Amino acid sequence: MTDETTDTSATEAADSAMEGQTADEQGTTTLTGDETSAAAGDTAAADAGTEGEAPGAETGEDGQDTAPETYADFAMPEGMEPNVELLEAATSIFKELGLTQEQAQKLVDLNAQQVQAGEAGQVEAYNQMMDDWKNDSMQDKEFGGDAFEENVGIARAAVDKFGTPELKELLETHGLGNHPEMIRFMIKVGRLTAEDVPGSSGSPSQSKKDRAETLYPT
Repeated sequence: MTDETTDTSATEAADSAMEGQTADEQGTTTLTGDETSAAAGDTAAADAGTEGEAPGAETGEDGQDTAPETYADFAMPEGMEPNVELLEAATSIFKELGLTQEQAQKLVDLNAQQVQAGEAGQVEAYNQMMDDWKNDSMQDKEFGGDAFEENVGIARAAVDKFGTPELKELLETHGLGNHPEMIRFMIKVGRLTAEDVPGSSGSPSQSKKDRAETLYPT
């Protein structure tokens, strides 16, 4: 009776030991599975971070984008050429400030817009000045009004007779032939010249044409 009880107790102890071992093995297996899942998650996050980086961007120790070692060519508006010297100076400043390629491009775009606006403003101001000169000449008290066409003919004859090709180009290119004082001067030259010619009435004969564009229209 005692032996059977002893054998039964030994058997139960052995079974309990095996059950504990199985539980430990299961626990180990479960822990290994969690670690595998966590590792997989870290790998996926790292891949996602790499894919999210902008082309040409460099990442610092704090995870923030930093200035690239060398900036790529900056995009410019169609028809606009970059100022090489100015861009080189700006690039060194971009680098000093730690700007990324994208941040530096925004500043280049802003400068290009300012240049375009300035050029458009200059063209508008020039055209307005030409219109003002023409209107002032046509309404001038000395040679404008009803006598404007005849007087401009005298001025044009003086330029044709005494003006060099370079002077004519200057009048045409810069619109100086529209200025009232230039017309006034050329009219006086033309009249003095006509007075030296016997039989001249002081008004060189010219074909009838519109003088609203003054000496040399632009």
